[in-house]
Amino acid sequence: MLEGLEKVDWSSLRHAYGTAENVPGLIRGLTSPSPDERRAAIYELYGNLWHQGTIYEATPRVVPFLIELAASEKTPDRHEILSYLGTLASGSSYADAHRDIMKLSQEEFSVQLNRELNWVNQTRTAVKSGEALYLTDLRSNEHPTCCAAAYVLSCFPEEGDRYWTPLRARYEAARNDELVRCGIAILTKGFSARRAADIDWLAAMFEQEDSAAVRIALAVSTAHFGQPPRDDTLQFLTDNLLTDNEIEQRYHVQPWDSGEVVWDIIEALCASSRGVHLLISRFNQLLVEGVHNDQLEYIRDTLSRMRAEGLNRSELAGPLRPLTLPNE
Repeated sequence: MLEGLEKVDWSSLRHAYGTAENVPGLIRGLTSPSPDERRAAIYELYGNLWHQGTIYEATPRVVPFLIELAASEKTPDRHEILSYLGTLASGSSYADAHRDIMKLSQEEFSVQLNRELNWVNQTRTAVKSGEALYLTDLRSNEHPTCCAAAYVLSCFPEEGDRYWTPLRARYEAARNDELVRCGIAILTKGFSARRAADIDWLAAMFEQEDSAAVRIALAVSTAHFGQPPRDDTLQFLTDNLLTDNEIEQRYHVQPWDSGEVVWDIIEALCASSRGVHLLISRFNQLLVEGVHNDQLEYIRDTLSRMRAEGLNRSELAGPLRPLTLPNE
């Protein structure tokens, strides 16, 4: 395993902190019998090859070795490598993300942007080459492995016509596994935004589901589908604007950075005028009821930022009561 690792001239490739000469040692560190060494290796790989979301010259050259490791049952923590592959596939160009602050001529910027976008495309192509592995691991009975594989597949929403069917089948097979259902439901929003998911299926699953966390994820995916939203799903999201620890746990136990539940709910509600109206009404109602907590402050800050960045609909210009936290 990893026979070709030393054949790559890593010293001629660069990552976030210079030459990529340390990469072979980090790749081998993923196979260490020591959990601490494995954690240190994956941490360094994130920082070097996906630094704050940026893809580098060395990144696509690493992917085949990661797929090789993820495909071996002898590799410990395979789900962490699968999750890392999905993260790499979602990376972006530094120049593209920071074009407003880069002090380059138009010609210099264009050259750098094209070079970086080429690395991004190479990385996505390399990750996608492991498709057979991800589809196989999607059927795993182990939640971390199954949902990490689902995460990689979800990073290619343009392949929804091919990937959505096995994801849906895996959800249906997970009748007694709430964490698998929750993970796949969370990931469905990307396919819904492209209308690759099945809106009638989402509605049926929402009505049948008992888990609040899974119902939230299904409602979020329904709201992103791009057609007039269902009042029952919007109302459910509004009622659960402030989530409890159990719901948060179902999200955060997933083998990728699933983000904050409250952000998913806000984003879903803001996908329609009806949702925006319900969101602001619920926010103000909670303030009138005397609710003050970090989640509510986060909602206020998010809505204010959306206004400031011009990402809002006209409804966001509606009145927001001032939020006063305790001891202010």
